[in-house]
Amino acid sequence: MNRKRIIIISILVAVLVIAAAAVILFAIPGTRITRGDFSTNDSYYYDNGAPQADPNIVGMWRNADNPKWFKVYYDDYDGDGFFWGKEWDEADDVFEEDLYYHGNGWFRWRKEGKNLKELHTMEISEVPIPKIWRLKTKPDSLLLFYPDSKTACDRFGRVPEEW
Repeated sequence: MNRKRIIIISILVAVLVIAAAAVILFAIPGTRITRGDFSTNDSYYYDNGAPQADPNIVGMWRNADNPKWFKVYYDDYDGDGFFWGKEWDEADDVFEEDLYYHGNGWFRWRKEGKNLKELHTMEISEVPIPKIWRLKTKPDSLLLFYPDSKTACDRFGRVPEEW
């Protein structure tokens, strides 16, 4: 009698686990792999429903006037409509290795029409510092215009992908 109960309970638990896995795989959107052939040397993509970052902005950029000033725009979505990025100026003796993850030097960014909004983080406070730029992009250049000026801007050139 005791052995019979253990077998029945084990079967019920197995059925519940299989049912839960089926709900997770098929009922929740964005949890499926978009390709179905599963060949060994092929690429697979996971679609979690997050927006895609503008590929004209994503990458590493070097300032034209100050070649030691870098900005990196990642396609790492933070869940609040922004993507992560970071900047540093080696002329100020600050290097990429000196930046704490999502601390000073890091910012969240998003493109809003012709504007680029950056929310800069600080380690000392949780209040982000907003910067809004008018934006012009070309394949290898990024022009960030100051909001109150038509001519003054920071010019950046794309750093090759080897970085």
